[in-house]
Amino acid sequence: MMQVSDDANDTFPRILQTLADLMSQHTDNRQIDGKNLSQCDEELGALRSVQRQLERRVALVCQKRNTFASVNALPPELLVTIYKIVIDSEPVQVWFDLEMLMLVCHRWNHLLNHTPPLWTKIQKSAQIPDAVIIRALEMSKDAPLEIDYGGISGRRARERQQAFLSIIFPHVHRWRKAVLRIQGAAQALEPMTSLSAPLLESLSLWASDDPAARDEPLDIFGGRPPPRLRELSLNRISVAWSPKTLCNLKALELTSIDQLAPSLDQLLTILPASPSLESLSIVSVTFSGGASAFIPNPIYMPTLGKLSLEVISPEVISRILAAIHAPRCKFGSLRPTIPLDPFETLFIPEVSHFFDHFRSGASASSFYCGGSEAMVSWDGPWNIVLRVENIRMAKRVLDWLSVSPEPTSPAVPLHLTIAEVDPLSVEDIVAVMTDTEAVQRIEFGYHAPLAGLAAGGLVEGRARMPFPGLKEISIRKRLDDDEWETLLRVFRSRHGGFEARDGDQRLNPLRSLELGENWHVEDEGSSIAEFKSIHWPNRLEEIRRLLGHDGKLRWYRWIVAEDGTLEEQPGLWRYD
Repeated sequence: MMQVSDDANDTFPRILQTLADLMSQHTDNRQIDGKNLSQCDEELGALRSVQRQLERRVALVCQKRNTFASVNALPPELLVTIYKIVIDSEPVQVWFDLEMLMLVCHRWNHLLNHTPPLWTKIQKSAQIPDAVIIRALEMSKDAPLEIDYGGISGRRARERQQAFLSIIFPHVHRWRKAVLRIQGAAQALEPMTSLSAPLLESLSLWASDDPAARDEPLDIFGGRPPPRLRELSLNRISVAWSPKTLCNLKALELTSIDQLAPSLDQLLTILPASPSLESLSIVSVTFSGGASAFIPNPIYMPTLGKLSLEVISPEVISRILAAIHAPRCKFGSLRPTIPLDPFETLFIPEVSHFFDHFRSGASASSFYCGGSEAMVSWDGPWNIVLRVENIRMAKRVLDWLSVSPEPTSPAVPLHLTIAEVDPLSVEDIVAVMTDTEAVQRIEFGYHAPLAGLAAGGLVEGRARMPFPGLKEISIRKRLDDDEWETLLRVFRSRHGGFEARDGDQRLNPLRSLELGENWHVEDEGSSIAEFKSIHWPNRLEEIRRLLGHDGKLRWYRWIVAEDGTLEEQPGLWRYD
């Protein structure tokens, strides 16, 4: 145990006594005068009153001064429009944007607090407390709402989810758009079966779990479809598959529905109930009863512009394509669940009406080599992509797509993308495609070797003209010395004659060469140094000359001028 000295024991009492003497002396010398204290309080009160008056006066003068600011010369309607643009530009920070805008000045604060439409975006996440949601609902008054619930995870997630839903369900009569991503199964949406949403235009329902626990589909809105509902998206949500419930839609999306999924008969009954349907997406849906369905009279869909049928059986895809007639379908994709021969399931006489209309109107198509499945997708001006393992089958498909059923229509120009890494596979791809007249662009992927392009190669024992319509080559990888020599031979051959068995024929000269990635350079300095010290003028000067005055040579994100100068591409977005 620590020992305390006698000197220390004597010191502490002396200190305490000294402090006591000092406090006693101070109290004696300072007698409190009650009258003086009261006068001080009165004087302080008067000064504080003057201070408040001055603060109010300062605030009024500041407000008056702010009215001369140019932004405050704007009419309230225009300011509200600007606020909406700010809010819409940052959809994940609606609450933060509103709070910041209210701090700018008194006028803005007043305007924001008295404009209900600015409070109609109801966004809920784990970081946004329910109190903010309640305030927004109060501030929005009777304005139509846009609900976006992204789901809540973590402790008490289901409890917090139920609390949020209990807040917004009483306002369902004001919903205009709603996205609800539910944690768990669809049971949390059960109250919707007895609600009415007269203003609802767009509804998206997601569930994280399959609806296996339910014995019957979710009868949203009690079988009474909202009169204005035009967009419906269901993900792991099963509903009553009836044309009385699903009708008058412009967009329908069904995703990941296995339990209580519709039958093909039900789908073909639903589609005619939406004659103005513009977009139909069916992804990973297991149709009850499989592909056995009675094909009714053709379903004419004059407004359908986008169709996606993915991760469903090829037989179901064929049955759907056979049933619908959509002459304006310019966007979409077909991706069956298993590898297949497209000529056995997709390109059959029963569905020829679907493909013939875009074969005759196509202006571009693309071919992606390197996948293990068949996928047909088209985007905009008929950008047709096929991923198939068998290159010869791919060529059959491309030939079929590129030959228009209209005798006077020109052949469809094809864009060939090669992603294989095995040189022999690339040579086989090029060999099979080399006489395809429609190929106008070839792109070699990041690891695809430049193989099989040299002019004069023999394919299956006879000479062929290599890509007679080729105009553009794009190469993503770095080339070795042999590949540079191959590329130079290709360019030289396009400006001379090509001797074929049936006579001399001249190839079209190449007009574009792209080397490297277009939008991002890891080390800009080293890329430019490599160009100047290795490739110009040694290799690329001749290629630039052969491309001609109107040709284009791109080195990564720079355009190479005829004198070797590197110029920035106009309008190119840079990633720094």
